[in-house]
Amino acid sequence: MDVGTRQVRLDAGLVRGWAATAVAACAAARERIDAVNVFPVPDGDTGSNVALTVAGGAAALDGLPAAAPWHEAVTAFAHGAARAARGNSGVILSQWLVGLAHGLGAADAAGGAEQVDPDRLACALTAAADAAVTAVPDPQEGTVLTVARDVARTVRAGRTAAGAAADLLAQAVDAARDDLRRTSAGHDVLRAARVVDAGACGLLVVLDALVAALRGRDASAVDLAWLPQVGPDVLAGCASGSGGAFEVMMLVRDVAGARLATALQAVGDAVAVADAGGLLHAHVHTDRPAAALATVAAAARSQVVVRRIEEPPPTARGLVVLTPSPGLAAWFATCGAVTLVGDAPGVDEVVRAARDTRTGRAVVVDAGTGAPVPGDLDVVAATGDGPAVVACLALVADDAADPGAARAALHRLAAATTDAHEAVPGLVARLLAAVPGAQAVTLVHGEEVDERAAATVAAAVAGAYADLEVVVTGPARGDAWWVGVD
Repeated sequence: MDVGTRQVRLDAGLVRGWAATAVAACAAARERIDAVNVFPVPDGDTGSNVALTVAGGAAALDGLPAAAPWHEAVTAFAHGAARAARGNSGVILSQWLVGLAHGLGAADAAGGAEQVDPDRLACALTAAADAAVTAVPDPQEGTVLTVARDVARTVRAGRTAAGAAADLLAQAVDAARDDLRRTSAGHDVLRAARVVDAGACGLLVVLDALVAALRGRDASAVDLAWLPQVGPDVLAGCASGSGGAFEVMMLVRDVAGARLATALQAVGDAVAVADAGGLLHAHVHTDRPAAALATVAAAARSQVVVRRIEEPPPTARGLVVLTPSPGLAAWFATCGAVTLVGDAPGVDEVVRAARDTRTGRAVVVDAGTGAPVPGDLDVVAATGDGPAVVACLALVADDAADPGAARAALHRLAAATTDAHEAVPGLVARLLAAVPGAQAVTLVHGEEVDERAAATVAAAVAGAYADLEVVVTGPARGDAWWVGVD
């Protein structure tokens, strides 16, 4: 590779080198980017989300033959990132990668040789910036979207000058980095917090990795010293700009992106929808996860993840819950679980959810889906959503989140079901007679039970057994009422 010329050969090796360098650089930059994540929500995870998104793209390259054509490699990288995307920032970055892949292909279709020259680079970066904007229905200036557009514009303006594409891109990235504070000040939330946009930082690291790859270098050539260094008080001092307490992400098929984005806007904010290669990856912050999921038919969605946005610091063990019931996703997420909603989650989805707990080891509570779970994860097998609720309560109550505590609670559990509201108090009485020393009653209602009926039954049980802890939640699939006594 002659880095002194205007052209660099475009092949799968270049894409793999870029991906590997980006993975290493984003992992190294993660904590400092997390620290300035105040928009769209000050939840301190943009660096983590970008790192996981890029890693997912790189992993998609592992399945390609070494001699795969460059266009297959760059498309796999982009679509792998789109499927693995985390958070609003990850979805936007993945859509930028998809646009870049399309832009490179458009230049090839126009008759360009398999070279990365300034003209081709300008075409690809412009397509990437345009695609990133389409990922969100409410594009915000002063963010990663502005930086993507500025980099593309600088490269486009300078492509007639002599010099290599890598040098031109490096100059454009340097200019965007030098202007990042002024750019971010154009957004009211970032200006008030006096920080730069975290998503923009992530994109600039990925672009720096591309410069290194074009020059035939590895991650050691990516300088991260420019990244801001701030303390935890920055996030602590920011009010949440989110319209919801939960983050919902899912892969969707057979739905128009514009229609999906509009539907999600009606139930929350921080909406992003990205092309994931035949699928769409959707993201929303909402107080009503079940309503967000209801915008898509159950058969058309997969990799459905619901988690609480303002999570406590990671503990020794994270919690993953597998449930078929969209109506219980918010309750499980409030317990601190990364919640997978679906009848049969795949092993890759379980691994992804465990990784998203950001802990060394996760406990997986399976509410009867029978999903394959890797052997390095602790599994608590429940026979349905009701027992899964009891298991989660036991885990939350145990400081060490010991799966043994959850299994012991399930072993002690006495449970029954009924479709009659009026039968619930009597059913509780019979179960209590069978469990001497019981301390808790758990009631899980079905999807056909309205809020008024659920409140009436809960009040009747709580009034009759004031000395017991009574937990009521729902809706779950199945019977009108599941009653458990522990």
